[in-house]
Amino acid sequence: MAAKAAEGDKRTITVTVALHGQTEGQALPKSRAYLFERSGRFVQSEPVGRDPVHFSVAANQAYRVTIGPDGLVKDKEVPANLASQLAQANSLSQDFVPKGPDSAVLTINPNIWICWFPVCINVHGTVTKQSTGPICSGTVQIFQVDLGCTLDSFTVIDLSFLKTKLLEKLSVQSAAVSRLAAQQRISSVTAQRASLSAQAGSALNTVTSVSSATSTISLSDAVATLNALNGTALKQFLVANKIVLFPFWCELIPDSAFCWQELTEVPIQSDGTFSAEICFWCPADFPDLYFEVVQSINSVDTEVYDPQIACSTYYDYDGSQSVDITVTDPRAIACLSTTGQGPASLYVWPTAIGNQPLNGIDGLETLLGTGLLPGGTGPVPFGGTLSLQMLFHPDLRANNIKYYRWSYQFDGDPTPPKVINAPVTHRFQTSLIPPFSVDSYPLGPHTVGPNSNLFEIPDPNVLWVDIVDPLDRPYAYFDTTEGAPPTRSGVNSPFCGGTSARTGMCTLILEIFDSGGNYVPCNNAFGTSTFGDQPGPPPPPGNFSFILPQVGGPPNAFDFAPKPNITDQGRLVFRIFVDNNVCTTQIPKVSTPINSTDTDPCGILQYTNPTDNVAISYVAFHPENFLDWSLTVELGVSGIVASIPPSPPATNTSSGSPGLPATFNNTAGALLTPPVGPPCTQGAFAVVLYAAARATDGYERLSQYDCQSSAAFALTQPCPPLVVR
Repeated sequence: MAAKAAEGDKRTITVTVALHGQTEGQALPKSRAYLFERSGRFVQSEPVGRDPVHFSVAANQAYRVTIGPDGLVKDKEVPANLASQLAQANSLSQDFVPKGPDSAVLTINPNIWICWFPVCINVHGTVTKQSTGPICSGTVQIFQVDLGCTLDSFTVIDLSFLKTKLLEKLSVQSAAVSRLAAQQRISSVTAQRASLSAQAGSALNTVTSVSSATSTISLSDAVATLNALNGTALKQFLVANKIVLFPFWCELIPDSAFCWQELTEVPIQSDGTFSAEICFWCPADFPDLYFEVVQSINSVDTEVYDPQIACSTYYDYDGSQSVDITVTDPRAIACLSTTGQGPASLYVWPTAIGNQPLNGIDGLETLLGTGLLPGGTGPVPFGGTLSLQMLFHPDLRANNIKYYRWSYQFDGDPTPPKVINAPVTHRFQTSLIPPFSVDSYPLGPHTVGPNSNLFEIPDPNVLWVDIVDPLDRPYAYFDTTEGAPPTRSGVNSPFCGGTSARTGMCTLILEIFDSGGNYVPCNNAFGTSTFGDQPGPPPPPGNFSFILPQVGGPPNAFDFAPKPNITDQGRLVFRIFVDNNVCTTQIPKVSTPINSTDTDPCGILQYTNPTDNVAISYVAFHPENFLDWSLTVELGVSGIVASIPPSPPATNTSSGSPGLPATFNNTAGALLTPPVGPPCTQGAFAVVLYAAARATDGYERLSQYDCQSSAAFALTQPCPPLVVR
């Protein structure tokens, strides 16, 4: 072993670098010399220019100098994968050993240095919370996934399992459709690669860069090839054909098996977007990118988006596709905008009930329609507690317009209308920069000046958030049951019904007030309706307008509320149909020509011939016909043998009524014939009748107004008479 050099013994390593072969007028890439110890530990780096590069090093240690692209070490931060990045960039190295030469000249030609022009893409996208809105604070973490490294970690058993499961999934897919989808994606990748190649200059055409052939293999060919491959060849095939195959290994590769590294972290912008520039050197293909989202919730960094890697990686991401992330974590904090794309003038804009835009209401701007929403099977009424959504011009408060108040009046009710006074509290974020925390603010009800039950128009400069939509977004809660919700009874018995609550046409009234609690009329053209208005001449118009979602228009389009929607005192009105009726279902009797469940409550019914009729009496009823219902008859464990729909088709209105049932007729032979197999001579049956109410609270259908009834019976033939000999 060599004697240890005296402390302080030094030597100087000198490297002269010359980049040759550029065409006339072509720029050379910026390059850098990176000094490593023989063990691979990074020591320092110096930019390469016309003059030699000098490193002062210990006299008795071995070193390696690598010449590669500049820009890998930023702000003195050395990436953990510096050596692998240099290898990907086709960098050149020179060893320096004790008592060996201390200088070297490296001549580098275009086939190497052309890779030192960075090829960059913009990774960009949006972050939203499901059914809520944009997430406008937090961090998107961007990772690069290495599929080849991942598969290299698989054991023979792991790889065999993956191959078997892939073959199962591939075998049930349509090769033609899947191949078309894959080729469409590939054509986009190829076009982007051609554009990126131009960034490095014409000399890039002489080397292999972002131009590797991407597989266009069909799924049927993939099945045949997979069957024939194993081991390393199988891994290489999976990597080469990842664009075609990646939809099929979702959930087959666990997160723990993946090789991945973080590339960068970028903040989410105030509009819910994010972007980052990612550069790479002499790439064989585009990177496979995976994303996570972190938010600071009550000063704790919390992962709110962490999907399975195999299912969520963007393979061969070329920068042309928007990465649109939908966060489902209920803890995630979305932004709540109090303003919309309304007119430049001051406005107050009722927009929706729950998630149902007002422009879907029949007769919104005429007050002459049904007040119902359209539905796929029939019109839809409102019911339960309705969350009234609004948007406001940001300058209302600065113009002494500070409060609002909702009221309602069912047709036939005495005046004045009833005020909606359920408390409304919205939450807000306490700062623009971490650590974030969330606090709450009561919008009302308040008593201000001469008026009570007023609610504050939110300050547009506050960072309002939306975590739980029905809690954070509405500006009024209208309990259409008036505090007495309907009840159900007899569920899953032959008889199901219940009590009903308030039903009928209802007018909603919106008023605006100033900071002193004084009523302020709108400046729309006044109409002639008088909901809640006091007798007397109309007041002078105010300085704001009521607007409504444009009937039949695209999202965010609006109309200035027309005369029918404005009372003669400058209030806004519109009408909805409210229905809080509970459905009724009954299966009172099943009968054959011989007997019925009236005469045999145990349900043992007799028939003589297969053509004998079996009559099932039933009631699927709703007082306003706002229901969808179905009836099924199931034979033992063999499956459904008769149903409504399809025979006869359901009409999506009531069928029968309490005390006056309808009848579903089938022959005994039809009921005793299972979907598969020979007919039975006797059998046990279950009858299930389900009626679903259509009423919605704007977020979801009110299933608490549904009813289900069930009954059972058996079909058998009478025993032949006993013959005595």
